[in-house]
Amino acid sequence: MEYLYWLAIWVWTPLIVLWARNWTYLSHYRKTVLYCIIWALIFSVPWDVWAVQTRIWIFHPDTNVGVWIGGLPLEEYLFIVFVTMLISTVVLLFK
Repeated sequence: MEYLYWLAIWVWTPLIVLWARNWTYLSHYRKTVLYCIIWALIFSVPWDVWAVQTRIWIFHPDTNVGVWIGGLPLEEYLFIVFVTMLISTVVLLFK
């Protein structure tokens, strides 16, 4: 569960604040953010699966909820999706 707490504090909270304060502007770029997320998943998932299979890094069972999809814990997919969304949001706001 530590991973989810980390995501909640450092990723989801800033995302909620940024989208709440800038909804009118950011809502015009929903497709852009979605495309960024899709590309991030396309490139990141195979890389992460390979890294886990070759034991470059591991996910300790006591730090996640135990739901694994395609060789990665659920939290890793959440990380990829929401960090990409956060970075895309920040870039759109400061472009």
